Amino acid sequence: MTCSARPTFTEIHEWVTEYEKHDSVAHATVHVLRQDDPEHLESGMVAIHLNHGPASISLNVDCERTWTASLSERSGEFPLSGGNLIALGEELYTTGKLCEYLQARTDEAAAAS
Repeated sequence: MTCSARPTFTEIHEWVTEYEKHDSVAHATVHVLRQDDPEHLESGMVAIHLNHGPASISLNVDCERTWTASLSERSGEFPLSGGNLIALGEELYTTGKLCEYLQARTDEAAAAS
């Protein structure tokens, strides 16, 4: 099933670029990638590499135009100092803010169409 209502890769890339002009994901590296699903090649996703925890987060939009975050699963413990734990919390918080921003932009685009 193809989801023509999903934001395009270009829209997502523009939204992330605009977001990063006034805000950022703390301590993390953000990439906009094309979907690798053959039915959704025109859409994209956002991948965030966390620098203070051995994990990544992917932000994806579904056919109902709802953004969700998926934290990659890591096994085992990873001890953190207090400062690194705070930095990891900042990464998670600011990634959540980016996800909410993408949802708002998606909702605006849907209302305009």
